[in-house]
Amino acid sequence: MSESSRVAAFLLLATAVTTWGLYGLVRPTPPERMKVYSGAIGFLGRWAYWVSRPLLRVAVTLRLSANAITGIGAAIALAAGALAAVGEWGWAGFLLVFGSWCDLIDGEIARTTQTQGKAGAFLDSNLDRLSEIALFAGLAASFPDKTGSFWAVGALASSLMVSYARARGEGLGVECPNFGMERPHRVVLLMFAMLFAPFLPPRVAVLVLEGACALVSVGATATALGRMVVIHQRLRRIEAERGVESGPRRGASR
Repeated sequence: MSESSRVAAFLLLATAVTTWGLYGLVRPTPPERMKVYSGAIGFLGRWAYWVSRPLLRVAVTLRLSANAITGIGAAIALAAGALAAVGEWGWAGFLLVFGSWCDLIDGEIARTTQTQGKAGAFLDSNLDRLSEIALFAGLAASFPDKTGSFWAVGALASSLMVSYARARGEGLGVECPNFGMERPHRVVLLMFAMLFAPFLPPRVAVLVLEGACALVSVGATATALGRMVVIHQRLRRIEAERGVESGPRRGASR
């Protein structure tokens, strides 16, 4: 990893720690959508929304659309994946932070400008999946051993299954509650692992990132299975109330 990646990661982490302190002093009212998250993810999410407010005002002033911000965030995430692939994990983590900020403010722009719509939500969800593919593929390519690549591929597959289970359930008219290792947890875990990697000995950095991928793989697999169970039970309950016989539907897969 280059020296510049250490500098970039250090500046970003120092800025984060400083603004965490300011956030703790100000204690702004959290956005409604972040109240479902607690613990470290809840704190980081509320802090990120607060820090992103100036960017939101700039984007609205420049009349940037939510779709434009979504596209910028996806482009940044693809660049992060490319940098991860060549072992520049510090820079990859640096870009992942700003790609995640775009993912935060695109929804806020849509709500502020009253331009929410199914087309934008569809685009956002698909580009989120593309971003995860780029990031985990980049990590898989950068690891020097097959074990690390295995965990990266496993993390990608399980992450996609978490998203698919929710999307399929919602397509069938069933809401899935928030639980387990969702996208914010996965992104934050990888973000911090990559930002701290430049300060570690090379072999230790590899082990940390491989461990992060292993945690995502195991955690997201458990989350996907949990969603399958919850959604299936809710669908069976609905069918029982309607007097519909439960069973697999041929041709229902997409």
